[in-house]
Amino acid sequence: MRPITTLLLWLLCALPAAAEQYVDHGEYRIHYAALNSTTLTPEVARQFGVDRSRNQVLLVLSPQQRDDGGDYRPVAATASGTATTLLGHVQKLELRPVREGPVHYVVATFETLDGEFMTVNVDVLPAGANQVVNVRFKQQFYRD
Repeated sequence: MRPITTLLLWLLCALPAAAEQYVDHGEYRIHYAALNSTTLTPEVARQFGVDRSRNQVLLVLSPQQRDDGGDYRPVAATASGTATTLLGHVQKLELRPVREGPVHYVVATFETLDGEFMTVNVDVLPAGANQVVNVRFKQQFYRD
């Protein structure tokens, strides 16, 4: 199984809460997950171009579009956004597309401290969409 597919399956199966984290906007759905990079295998980390570090978080966005039958299918997207601490320190996210076969992701990394609460705010523009889909969530991150 390819490393990225393995990561997606892990996110959807091993972390049930992550599978339910999504934003719907019209015919588009954006699944999202943020996890400590140390939870990645070295192979998956290399595939994503991520350094495994206790302070580094990987953000994964999976954009989808609803088809005529009501099922959601992967769709390419671009995105921009930030990760902000409670004290207001803003990190601009360098979001980049990753594709494996028909599956499209948008990924970025950002730094955290142990126990830090972060607000992630990302505007995702799926291919063919006229408006961005805003994904905004707060999460506390702990070191392994």
